[in-house]
Amino acid sequence: MSMSKLLITLGLILLMTTPFSVAYAADQPYSGSGTAVVSDAGAMSDSVTISLSGLMALEKDMAYEGWLVDSTSGDKVSVGILSAAFGDINHTWTSPDGANLLALYDCVVISVESMPDDDPAEWSEIAFLDTIDEGAIGEIRGLVVGDSSTLYMLQMQVHMAMAKVAEAQAADDIDALRAATEEAVGMVDGDDGIAALAASASASAMAAMDASSRDSVDMYAKRVMASSDNVSAWAMAAKEDAASVTAQEDLEVAKTLLNIVNGKLSAAMNGVAVSDMGGANDAYVSAQKMATFMLPAPSGDAAVDTPKTGDAYVPMAMQVMLFVALMLLIGGGAMLYRERRLGSKA
Repeated sequence: MSMSKLLITLGLILLMTTPFSVAYAADQPYSGSGTAVVSDAGAMSDSVTISLSGLMALEKDMAYEGWLVDSTSGDKVSVGILSAAFGDINHTWTSPDGANLLALYDCVVISVESMPDDDPAEWSEIAFLDTIDEGAIGEIRGLVVGDSSTLYMLQMQVHMAMAKVAEAQAADDIDALRAATEEAVGMVDGDDGIAALAASASASAMAAMDASSRDSVDMYAKRVMASSDNVSAWAMAAKEDAASVTAQEDLEVAKTLLNIVNGKLSAAMNGVAVSDMGGANDAYVSAQKMATFMLPAPSGDAAVDTPKTGDAYVPMAMQVMLFVALMLLIGGGAMLYRERRLGSKA
């Protein structure tokens, strides 16, 4: 075999094998994207829904698995094998003991596991992961984690004010009606009143925005702030309307006027859907959605320490192989052309 043909043959061999090597050495071999969102099922923030689309098909003996992780301690819990249909996953997992997932975890991992899984307590290879910023998750927890969280207390205060209005409407005399109405009004003001809690919720949402560059934090924090402002405005309007109720001497007229007070407190709780104006309930859900996990994570976001797959030098080696293959083909082609020209002249 001539030198030119040998060079061309070697170049073709390298060119044919390089793409396969690059495929195995890729840092992110998994396609697809989606979210993981925490919500209430039987308890506060006890459920997570993972939604993914555009996923690559795995081998028959492989499967995707979801995990919730505490990025500080490394504590984790599997949310189960994620069944994919035509590249899509829609999987909801609820904590069997009603644990508050936002209180315990700040990271979501989607791994690829062999089936059956040799070590179900650990993940094998990570396909996607995302971690909420430390500053943002702290503010979110203050808004929705536990009975002392700002938005839970806001919901409870509005609920109790509505209950007092219902008590006033059931009163048998004007004095009892006035007393219950004044108690309802008293829940609007004060350090733990509706107005103060709504203002605190807005401040926490703003602090989360300042602590994070995530689009989900920005979008839903603004919703928390708008809904909290609505709650405060409706509660203050209900307080003003209650003044005309307590000034009444006629029991039935006072009960009729209480319908207006109750309507504004109901708006403070549930919002006004036709106007897309949220209330306390919407503020609570929006605060949970501030912790939307993006899969894959937005570039630059923090992540848990995880074992990397593959060798960092392999992609560079593949580029060198590709360059050498091209040089062999070019050199061999030039030599073959020169040999044929010399042969034709002879």
